[in-house]
Amino acid sequence: MPPEAGKIIWSRHLFQKITSPINMFPENVINSTEIKKYYAVYNTLGKQLTIYEMWYYQNWVNEIERSKAALQATLIVRHEENKKLYVNFDLEIMQLIREAKCLDRQAIEIPESARIILLQEEKFKMYYNELLYALKEYERIISKIKPICKSLLAPHVEDLELKLRPGMVTLTWTSMNIDAYLNHVHQGLKKLEQLIINVNDIIENRIENNLKSVSKVILVSLPQDTKTLTLESFVHLQEEYINNKTEYLISKNLEIERAVDDLLNIII
Repeated sequence: MPPEAGKIIWSRHLFQKITSPINMFPENVINSTEIKKYYAVYNTLGKQLTIYEMWYYQNWVNEIERSKAALQATLIVRHEENKKLYVNFDLEIMQLIREAKCLDRQAIEIPESARIILLQEEKFKMYYNELLYALKEYERIISKIKPICKSLLAPHVEDLELKLRPGMVTLTWTSMNIDAYLNHVHQGLKKLEQLIINVNDIIENRIENNLKSVSKVILVSLPQDTKTLTLESFVHLQEEYINNKTEYLISKNLEIERAVDDLLNIII
């Protein structure tokens, strides 16, 4: 049981337990001195339990308005220290819903304002989970950006931040256009992730791999056999070898240049 509902239901259940034996007294002995003594104790305890129940019930009713105010908070908030984004949902709202559900099951009247929130339980849960997923995806996608590309991709990251911004400034949990906002954010996440995948693919497979191949090129051909070469033969051998490697290096250089051009084209 949630705290407040548990106290109210406990009080009501205990009152029922002490009422049952009292109701079993025969009518012809109710006015006797002995029975009146028990009735006095019963009335005192019943009064205390009723006051206890009413006090906690009223306290819970008063808390409803304070909890409802949390629904006017923005959907997302940025932490001041680590600058990470978090879903700005007050868990007291879910506790309020649990309290209302428990009391409603016990046929205890709940205020209309609490009933309205109760009817929106699934919507709040869905929005909370959707936003939580979106922010996790945001962190995952941003972490895929290579350090060397951070400045190049900064405008695209800022564009995604602009898509997230309404959830940090204007949209609250009672807004009507949260679905459209979530759809807009998911499209932005998908677009940025695809861009990062393409950029990383060009860097890894077309630039870094070619640079590694270039770095492994040996510019001098040393004969493997033990026969002696004349100076002219050695020079001729090196010229042929260097010409072949020059063509290879030129081709790799052109591949890297094209890759850089393609990289800039998809980023810009």
